[in-house]
Amino acid sequence: MSKFKDVVVTLSKKDPKTGDPAAAGHTFVIGVLGNKKTWYEIESEQLNKLQNDDLQQALFKLLHPQTHH
Repeated sequence: MSKFKDVVVTLSKKDPKTGDPAAAGHTFVIGVLGNKKTWYEIESEQLNKLQNDDLQQALFKLLHPQTHH
């Protein structure tokens, strides 16, 4: 079973899909888990306050949504 620690985090100033540059003061946080990939845009200032674990957890929730029974 996958864990959030398995997410590989990469930061980019370019949109992973289009290659367009991020808005001023923004960064794309890209996560890969196995063959799944997702990303979101965040303010660079906010990003500086986060740890790698925080990014992995946020991306894991996007990549591996929990289903409620």
